[in-house]
Amino acid sequence: MLDAGGGGGKLGFVADTVAKGPGADYVSTQTKFYVEPDEAQRLIDGLKLALEKLIGIRDVSDEIMASGSPGKDVYSGFATMAIRQTAGTDPGGYGWANSKAQEALENTIENIQKALDEYKATDSAAADALKPKD
Repeated sequence: MLDAGGGGGKLGFVADTVAKGPGADYVSTQTKFYVEPDEAQRLIDGLKLALEKLIGIRDVSDEIMASGSPGKDVYSGFATMAIRQTAGTDPGGYGWANSKAQEALENTIENIQKALDEYKATDSAAADALKPKD
């Protein structure tokens, strides 16, 4: 969407963000950002790169989840369980946080792309309207 509220000629888009909610929980929120139309594609490319890195890091998390105990003693077993829980996909675990971050990036990329497409369509329509008619 083209929105002069953030400054004339800037693209406005909504990004998924996370905020501390009531109690100890985190809640998904949305924050409005503005970017120059000429910089929107660079922003999309950067967010896609961040998404790729998150996916790669997630693979490491999955390897940690599959790792065995370093020893046969009780303490090694409990440590392994704690490590797996921390790396896992239950709320609060790294796998869970990584998944939520991926979703937020994907939504934000989609929102920027929609805003950029709308801007281009509006810009093209305005240019066509100014062309002399035969």
